[in-house]
Amino acid sequence: MFEQIILGTIQGITEWIPVSSKACVIAAKVYLFHSQSTYNDLISYALFLHLGTLGAAIIYFRKDISLIFESVIRPSDKNQDSTKILMFLLITTALTGLGLILTRKVDALTHAAPNAKLAITLVIGLALIIAGILQLKTSSSGRRTPRDLNILDGILLGLTQAIATLPGLSRAGTTMAMLSLRGFEKENMLKLSFLMSMPVIFIGNIVMNYKSFLHTGVEWVGALTAFAVGMLSISALMTIARRVNFGKFLVFIGIILIVSVAVTFYSPMKFID
Repeated sequence: MFEQIILGTIQGITEWIPVSSKACVIAAKVYLFHSQSTYNDLISYALFLHLGTLGAAIIYFRKDISLIFESVIRPSDKNQDSTKILMFLLITTALTGLGLILTRKVDALTHAAPNAKLAITLVIGLALIIAGILQLKTSSSGRRTPRDLNILDGILLGLTQAIATLPGLSRAGTTMAMLSLRGFEKENMLKLSFLMSMPVIFIGNIVMNYKSFLHTGVEWVGALTAFAVGMLSISALMTIARRVNFGKFLVFIGIILIVSVAVTFYSPMKFID
């Protein structure tokens, strides 16, 4: 049970920060708890833990999700923001689905050149730090909100999330970087990044891998832990976003990405995702 609590905690924290949660969970299971499971079983377990963090996201953003569904049933001027978020999510999910198909074609290339994906992540991290420093030197910051969403945002973020499905890339870090470049206010940047991940997690990790969830009772302790810790980590990250200067926040996210690259490069984790 201790192992499940630790692994669930890792999933709950890493799902929302710019590192690969799947790689972190598998690495911990193999190198910390010396698991002898097959690669497919390790992937299956990592996907299983996503049930917990998906549940945490649904609970945390329940008001936003409720308004999105309400905008479908009763469209009105009041629900304009939610309608735009809905259209944004439909576009990003569709393009991410297309990206999943395409990335399978180049999956062999990413495994043949594991350092290439680390280099992409490093570039994204450096770009965030540079953007953050530039923000600190000016009085302006991201000011766009869901009301400002347009079709171009959906296309760009959908393509960005599709690219981030390549093994080893951080979905959170990559989409946050693009949302920042599109000028979104930091809290909305986080919220949109989290919301656009939910359909992908549900369809890609759960619906298409439902057999992964035939696990024993003790492994549900990991999923429940991921749920509880996921709720706390989302809340903590959103609180940081509200209180910290936008430029400092971008530097913070960029540093996390670069540290994750360094840790992965000097460990066997680069061959895990």
